[in-house]
Amino acid sequence: MGATVASGAITGWTTAALEFFKYDQLKETSSLTETINGSSQNGTVYFTPEVTLVLSKLDVTKRNEIKVLAQQRLVAIVEGNDGSYWVAGYDNGLELNAGTSATGTAFGDLSGYSLTLSGMEAEPMLSIAQAEVDLVTSTVQA
Repeated sequence: MGATVASGAITGWTTAALEFFKYDQLKETSSLTETINGSSQNGTVYFTPEVTLVLSKLDVTKRNEIKVLAQQRLVAIVEGNDGSYWVAGYDNGLELNAGTSATGTAFGDLSGYSLTLSGMEAEPMLSIAQAEVDLVTSTVQA
């Protein structure tokens, strides 16, 4: 992936051959959860990150991007509600394996997409500084 990782944090990332999509989220709609899974019988531990994205408004551009995302292994950079940034799926990738497209029924219902990206990793998610996020996303069109 081209990143320098030290003590659980990405301290540099070469992104020349990578393509990024940036989605600004509405407040209190999306999340990152990482579950720690262990087996005391086998002495193993693994981590399952799950990113839930909510994209408002159905449109052809988002539809086409979702189709591309569904065909790839993905890495997600997520901003927490405390301003920290985390990278999920760095080693093995995330897969878009669930989601919905909906028009909604009532005026207050979501008209848009709800997507779930999930993966399985040997290590927990990585921290990344704001400055590194800015470098990685500097060429991304929102």
